[in-house]
Amino acid sequence: MRKGNGWSRRGFMAACGGALSAAGIAAPAGADEQPAPDPGSYHEPARNIPIARNADLVVVGGGPAGFAAALSAARNGAKVVLVEQFGYLGGTATASLMANINGFRNQVEPDATQTVRGVAEEVVLELKQLNALGKSPYPQKSYPTLPGQMEYSYAIDPERFKYVILRMSVEAGIDLMLHTWFCDSIVDGGAIKGVIVENKSGRQALMAKVVVDASGDADVSARAGVPFWQAPLDKTPRLDNSLMYRIQFGDKRPNGQYNVDFGRDAVVWGPGATPMDGTNGDALSKAEIAARLGVYEDLAEKQKKNPELADAKIIETPPLIGVRQTRFIEGEYKLTADDALEGHRHDDVVAMSSCAIIHYYGYRRYLKHEGYDIPYRCLVPKAVDNLLAAGRCISSEQQPYESHRAMIPIMAIGQAAGTAAALAVETGSTPRSLDVPKLQERLKSQNAVLGLRG
Repeated sequence: MRKGNGWSRRGFMAACGGALSAAGIAAPAGADEQPAPDPGSYHEPARNIPIARNADLVVVGGGPAGFAAALSAARNGAKVVLVEQFGYLGGTATASLMANINGFRNQVEPDATQTVRGVAEEVVLELKQLNALGKSPYPQKSYPTLPGQMEYSYAIDPERFKYVILRMSVEAGIDLMLHTWFCDSIVDGGAIKGVIVENKSGRQALMAKVVVDASGDADVSARAGVPFWQAPLDKTPRLDNSLMYRIQFGDKRPNGQYNVDFGRDAVVWGPGATPMDGTNGDALSKAEIAARLGVYEDLAEKQKKNPELADAKIIETPPLIGVRQTRFIEGEYKLTADDALEGHRHDDVVAMSSCAIIHYYGYRRYLKHEGYDIPYRCLVPKAVDNLLAAGRCISSEQQPYESHRAMIPIMAIGQAAGTAAALAVETGSTPRSLDVPKLQERLKSQNAVLGLRG
């Protein structure tokens, strides 16, 4: 098991100086001592960092999980700041053009139960009103796309998806900090107190009663000192990453399945990158370069195999390569393969997944039941208080991760994390000591699906 990098009080207090003292966090003895000279490093002088926000909740990451967390928390009365590195929300769905969202129900029988509703259902119904749903590439039963009658999967128009979730966020009163990068976690006495971010205004501190790590890569958790693990690159069936791209058809409309299909244009799977550690900056850069340089060659290969694509042209590549997985936190409970395959029930269920396990077994292994529980404990990291994880970095083994990483259950997990954070602030408790039955009742009142009890 890999551990977090151990950054905690000393490093953050030295970096933040008087700003954190003003927030009531005392620097430990010796925090201002100069480090021993090291010719291989540069010593950054201590400086005061302005506190830009004091909030109930800071959510780091504006992808499907982070959006759902921030929205749910704000609707539950919390003062919420949402930090996003791009100039829009949506994460992988928009920045990587992975614009096919899956997981409202099992793709195969038994599939009578819609296992995710809540925020995810609301978003898709809003997209329907804007004629922003395309044809999913997956074989599935057809439902009328009404409350409680959603299909397994939907293709979405990335631009209108950006609009819908931004509008919902603004209407909920979320304080959006776009074009803003997370830098570090502020930890004192075993609890996270906020985060350090940087944007055009410089480096800033955001103080919060609770922080939700929806970074995808568990960046906040790792830098706070939460233990985590990563799958070995040479022993995991699918750690490759892909660059999607959008093509426009010419006079001929080819027959075929595409990730997003809107008639005159489509999003297609592009060149893959070799397995790499997406938390390594150099590796990520090299993967992006290789994939982007291969885009036109990839289209040429597709045109050889399908002559009807002869006059198709590339009209868009995304800002970010699609990264499948990186870090997973070690939480109070780790979701197991048996949980997913056997449909285990948990008393602290806060979300569900019914998606297939896509690669681990060498084939798309569909569930033989309608869905399994995701416990609240998977969102609560070990070692650090006042922190919750949401999205693909929750505490999980590889097998169930390949199911619940789909964007629909990810939004359900985000809704649970945001609601839990708001409830913790409201009741003056920590996320770790939260009254889970009260959380479950709150989630049910928000149209969440919590388990299939016989």
